[in-house]
Amino acid sequence: MEVEELVREYLKTARMMQVATVSGDQPWNCTLYFASDDDLNIYWISTTETRHSKEITKNPKVAVAIPVKFDDLTVVGLQLEGDARLVEDADEIKRGVKLYSDKFNRGEEWYKDFTSGNNEHKLYVIKPRLFVIFDRVNFPDDSRKELRIN
Repeated sequence: MEVEELVREYLKTARMMQVATVSGDQPWNCTLYFASDDDLNIYWISTTETRHSKEITKNPKVAVAIPVKFDDLTVVGLQLEGDARLVEDADEIKRGVKLYSDKFNRGEEWYKDFTSGNNEHKLYVIKPRLFVIFDRVNFPDDSRKELRIN
């Protein structure tokens, strides 16, 4: 398989990610559920009062780790760097929330409630610049592969 195909597959099947933010000289890491789109953008839902949300407002640069396979000591993971932001465009909110709702079977009522603004949570997105796969299954001899996004 090609690296981009694997990135797409991993984003589609994985459910949780670790997002690292930074404030000053202090890093922070949090665990979030996510969904992705065809452009490899990554969406998640959070309140604006969480530490990671506040730090993203001040510094949009993030790093992400997504465990893909971890059950038999054969490491497969996806890392990325990119820029994160609160989604404010109504059409993008609808698209991102639909992806999230479909992935996690949240249902039509939840989708309507969220997109109408009757929810304390907000939609965030990461625009990746670089994906790094570490994959001992598909690339046992050279496990680290990169995919740069323009």
